[in-house]
Amino acid sequence: MSFFRSETMAYYQIIVPKESAWNVFNEMGKLSMVQVVDMSPDEPHVNRPFYQYIRRADEVISKLNVFEVEMLKYKIKNLKCSDYQQFLEKMSQYTKDINQSEDKWFDLIESTLDEKYSQLIEQIQNLEQICVRKNTLFEHKAVLIKSKEVLGPTYYTKGRNVAINPQIGGVPDQQKVVQPLYNLNYLVGVVDRLEANRFKRMVFRASKGNAWIVLSDIEYSRIDASLESVNLDSDKSAAKNLEKQRTVFLIVYTGGGQDFLRAKLNKICDSFNCAKFVLPDDPQLLVQKTLELDLSLDECDNLLRLTTVKIKELLLEYAQIQPQLKISLLEMSKLLMVKEKALYTNLNYLYQKERIYIGFFWAPKHVEGELHHMLHQLSVSQSNTSVGQIIELEPPEKVLTPTYFKINEFNYVFQEIVNTYGIPRYKEINPGMFAVMFFPFMFGIMFGDIGHGGVLFILAFLLVKNSDTLRKLPDFAGLIQVRYLFLLMGICALYCGIIYNDFMSLTWNIFGSCFENVPDSEETVYIKGCTYPIGFDPKWYIASNELNFFNSFKMKFAIIYGVSQMIFGILLKGVNNIYFKDYLSFVFEFLPQLIFMCITFGYMAIMIMLKWGQSWEDRTDKAPSIINSMINIPLQGGSTEGKPLFDLESQESLQQSILFWSFLCIPWMLIPKPIIEVFQHYSGKKHGKKPSKALEPKDESKEALLPMQQGQKSINQSALAEELRLQLIQKEKEKELKRKQLEEQRLKEQAGEDIQPKDQPQQILPKQQEQSGGHGHGHEEFDIGELAVHQIIETIEFVLGSISNTASYLRLWALSLAHGQLAKVFFEKCIGAGIVDGNVIVLVIGWPIFLHCTIGVLMCMDLMECFLHALRLQWVEFQSKFYKADGIKFMPFSFKEVLTNQPKDQ
Repeated sequence: MSFFRSETMAYYQIIVPKESAWNVFNEMGKLSMVQVVDMSPDEPHVNRPFYQYIRRADEVISKLNVFEVEMLKYKIKNLKCSDYQQFLEKMSQYTKDINQSEDKWFDLIESTLDEKYSQLIEQIQNLEQICVRKNTLFEHKAVLIKSKEVLGPTYYTKGRNVAINPQIGGVPDQQKVVQPLYNLNYLVGVVDRLEANRFKRMVFRASKGNAWIVLSDIEYSRIDASLESVNLDSDKSAAKNLEKQRTVFLIVYTGGGQDFLRAKLNKICDSFNCAKFVLPDDPQLLVQKTLELDLSLDECDNLLRLTTVKIKELLLEYAQIQPQLKISLLEMSKLLMVKEKALYTNLNYLYQKERIYIGFFWAPKHVEGELHHMLHQLSVSQSNTSVGQIIELEPPEKVLTPTYFKINEFNYVFQEIVNTYGIPRYKEINPGMFAVMFFPFMFGIMFGDIGHGGVLFILAFLLVKNSDTLRKLPDFAGLIQVRYLFLLMGICALYCGIIYNDFMSLTWNIFGSCFENVPDSEETVYIKGCTYPIGFDPKWYIASNELNFFNSFKMKFAIIYGVSQMIFGILLKGVNNIYFKDYLSFVFEFLPQLIFMCITFGYMAIMIMLKWGQSWEDRTDKAPSIINSMINIPLQGGSTEGKPLFDLESQESLQQSILFWSFLCIPWMLIPKPIIEVFQHYSGKKHGKKPSKALEPKDESKEALLPMQQGQKSINQSALAEELRLQLIQKEKEKELKRKQLEEQRLKEQAGEDIQPKDQPQQILPKQQEQSGGHGHGHEEFDIGELAVHQIIETIEFVLGSISNTASYLRLWALSLAHGQLAKVFFEKCIGAGIVDGNVIVLVIGWPIFLHCTIGVLMCMDLMECFLHALRLQWVEFQSKFYKADGIKFMPFSFKEVLTNQPKDQ
């Protein structure tokens, strides 16, 4: 049952020649069940043997992204891959059909792309240059036309000296020409339209009003290579085009050509990135210049068309659909490059010596047969090349075994809830299995309502039913993953709503009532022998003590549920202790914790149920208070104050026993375990034994060679493996020597004097052990003080946590009550009065308000609030009783996973 405990993992050594390394790891990536161990985690990636391949793959992917962006601009369809596992299978078959080796695709794609990419970049640059030139020509032509309209024929009179009458509508009166009075100069050009007004103000201030400026917008869509193929009718494209549009300006001022004002105006134009042009003095030159600009514009149009066609041809080559794969050439090339990058990244984890690679990896035990079958198939297909060997080894002590569960679409979201808190330890009981049951039910207790739960159930059911269709829509991708969680949440909320008999603050009177009205009175009496079939009798919702009744029931039910769940969590801890053969923790942690919880809060839950099972109709003054009874156990030695729940002497005697055993459980948890661990440690040290595998110092050089020794018989059969084994021995000796030197230096710094390495040989291994320990699985140096403090904290945390955790389950009562009262308030204030009075206007106005409040507050905000509180109870109150959450997740080398998680936004 792999979802209850993680899959059995095995630790393997792989030895593979360089010629077969790519093929072996290619098959391992398709298998998606191997996690390769990094042999040199501290070594920079740039120093690893396959760094250049990874860099080249990144460059190819970057170039392909340029093609993809250009396809999007030119609206060329790029057919994507929808099933990556199917792509890997078809790609292997396609490679065989064309008699092509899979490991040659990298060089083939790279060499082909380099040429096409250079051509594409060249054409894009040409297109940009042509666009810039065309814009400049068009602006020049617009300047000539606008200037001629503003200045008129007077500009071409001898000396260009005119007296300009006051403006008429922003344009000088060109009909009244008088004798030359001033020597006028002109400055023309174009400025960005968005900066035109600010430019005008700057000219006015700089000239102190002595310059006359005319602005005229150019009515055209500015050509830009980045917008060449984009729909200019869209709002986004129109906004971009507006930012790039220009305005013609004409500045008329007095003075010589080299005066101070002209220099100041030129500086202003340069600061606004204006394009300045020269006006011809002769009308014939103006006409000639205009014709030249028209010819140049026609030439630019032809070049633009030809360049665009060439770019599209290059893009269409990569948009071609591959018949066997049903995807575009661009998509195929990109997926292969992502796959190659992942493959070479994992090859970098191996240790290399000349033409041999050696490494270690984790894999589920059940895939061992597939691994050997994979090597056999490769050896058959490559009869002239050795494919290496895989050897199962005992994993090193200090290496944590990864945790792996078989996950499907149903339990995926529940496992993610657990993993968000922490990864389970290897072979630890998986809380995800119980989250399937407990999490939706806790949500349902808080969100219980037939109407609201039914809506959630229907929406989740539609997600489940139409998952295949909705999966293709990006907006629904996240909802599809959690559809089963929502479905169970809806079912539990609907079920609890039936129990509460609550439909959006209304009750269903399906089975009648077990109470009948007293004639001529507002009171009701219980019908003897009547039992309401399911849920609450509808009469309770019109009773005067409605709120007190539901308060009492939901609060006590929350306590019963919480105590039951915590006791179950403690039982799971005992199961874990037995499985891991940790009998010390079983006797001195599990047993006292279970007894403490059962005789304190478990006894309180039993008292609640016993009180429910008795009739207090004629003796309400004799009804005991559960809270007072629990308080009296420690404060008054178990006294019932004369209000026993059952026999007085028996109950007081029982409560005195509870007081004794509850106090006894505290030292039971606190004292024996650390004393026994200390005794075991020193007893084993005195007799020269290994008291605990976790406390044993370990020689790392021998540990590193252990895999080679265990597989020595197999390795000796290969000369390549033997050579590598000797090289590993030498490397481990060098590492051991370096470690000793570092330890010697550390000791010198601490003692402040020269200490020879041989003086403190015992301290080397423990120090190294401390440095290399991980996650605190018992691999740290033995420390009595730390052990005692840890046990004190564990004991205090459990005792105080039992109280706080029990109180924390009251959130089930609080949120359930709040949900019901909110629904009642919304109904009564929005449409309740209209229904009672028959006021149609109130109903018409109140119904939309009621609908929006229900959807916005109850179906969104309150749903999220109940979800978060259920998450808190699952993580803290339940899982803390047995769950360590300090494991590491199994991260297999998987092509499918890499392709699925590749960045989508380019």
